[in-house]
Amino acid sequence: MSESHDRERAPQNAAPYRFVNPRRIRALAHPARLAIIDALEAGEELTATQCAELTGLSPSATAYHLNFLERYGAVEPAPPRPDRRERPWRAAGRSFQADLDTSTPASASATAAVAAALFDATRAIGVEFIEGADAEPEEWRDAALNNADLWLTVEEFQRVAEELAAVIAPYRRRTRPAGSRLVRIMNVVVPRRRAHPEPRSRQA
Repeated sequence: MSESHDRERAPQNAAPYRFVNPRRIRALAHPARLAIIDALEAGEELTATQCAELTGLSPSATAYHLNFLERYGAVEPAPPRPDRRERPWRAAGRSFQADLDTSTPASASATAAVAAALFDATRAIGVEFIEGADAEPEEWRDAALNNADLWLTVEEFQRVAEELAAVIAPYRRRTRPAGSRLVRIMNVVVPRRRAHPEPRSRQA
């Protein structure tokens, strides 16, 4: 991948970069890589040193993860800053996703690793906020914690996932509004594992 700083970015509706190989999907589960993706996808342009503050690693170790993510199209160099002392990074113009395929043991294991890392990161953000909510401005104190077990058909299951994604879509990759702050939203729609065989329908 070229490192030119003045190349055109992909349009927002371009096809996403996709990870399909289980080994590469598992590579995304590294907490440092997820933290970098989170920060840059939110519109930040950060240097390796600034990313190191997020990851808890050294700048050189964080630069390794940035180079990995650039190789697979997740991040790219941003325009140099005036002092040109250290290059910043930004999210690539295209969205970034992994095909979380669970059809084989290897891909299911890779998917589980990514899911666990995402859950852990979001849990930490949620707990940190709730523990310090008393210090927040009153209008920002309420966290929305919604949890529901629903009986859904396959069609309803798919529709619920699509509708929840559609609610969030207009807020992605837009110009940051005045007075806004970064808010974590996690959307999980997953069937519960069956504890017993499904009950037979009662005859009328």
